[in-house]
Amino acid sequence: MKTVTIKIPDSMNQKLRKRAAAQQEGFSETVRRALAKELDSGTDFANLAAPYRGMFHGPADLSMREGYARPSAR
Repeated sequence: MKTVTIKIPDSMNQKLRKRAAAQQEGFSETVRRALAKELDSGTDFANLAAPYRGMFHGPADLSMREGYARPSAR
């Protein structure tokens, strides 16, 4: 296993330590579970932006706007 050092806000540290105590597990195990859950969640920008889809108007492909495409791309 690799050792990783990160900086987290005090509030996050407190939440993680409280959860570790509540689950009766080590701090490192709690952090590993939280990271694994985040990595496995499949959340990406497209999912986060889904509620706003169709809210804005304009060309879907901005490279096709007049004066912005490179001459070789036409």
